[in-house]
Amino acid sequence: TLPHRTLCYATPRRHQKGFSLLEIMIVVVIVGIMISLATLSIGSVSDDGIDEHSRRFQILLELVTEEAGIRGRELGLRFYQHGYEFSAQVLEVNAEGISGWVWVPLDQDRLLRPRNFGEDVALELELEGDEVTLDYERDTERTYAPQVFILSSGDITPAFAVRIRPSFATNGIQLEVNELGEVKMSREIGRATSELQSHLNLVC
Repeated sequence: TLPHRTLCYATPRRHQKGFSLLEIMIVVVIVGIMISLATLSIGSVSDDGIDEHSRRFQILLELVTEEAGIRGRELGLRFYQHGYEFSAQVLEVNAEGISGWVWVPLDQDRLLRPRNFGEDVALELELEGDEVTLDYERDTERTYAPQVFILSSGDITPAFAVRIRPSFATNGIQLEVNELGEVKMSREIGRATSELQSHLNLVC
């Protein structure tokens, strides 16, 4: 008689759910690197670009104000989402022989030419405390007009505040200009975008 054998069948193991500690650590490291790179990118724009753009704008505004007074001409200033431009009031004659004053951007002026910062830098504008929605670029279909007038008397109207900041931060540098043309510059501490903050919360 053959000895009785007991057959044992291996029971397949169920797939374990969840991640190992090593996998979690790798994800944390990758997310940390992404946040570091994004933070460095924001800091680079702020340090290398925002300060320079703000100082240049302040200098140009002072020069334009002086020019308006010395030459007795009316000048204007218009802001866009990523830049600004100066304009001058000139006398033009239309096809019917009727003359009139119109505003013309100073596109060909080497010093006062339009300034475009690119998509990495954003502008925000307030006129006498009221926030203004800025156009992306000049609308050639509409009659051109400045938002701020730099008068030959040396006055600026209306008083305004412009904020120049990195596009991926909420704050940057603010320049407040009163009707006498006096400029007050203040630095604001930028905050990360909501997307970046969500990654930070995930890591923590």
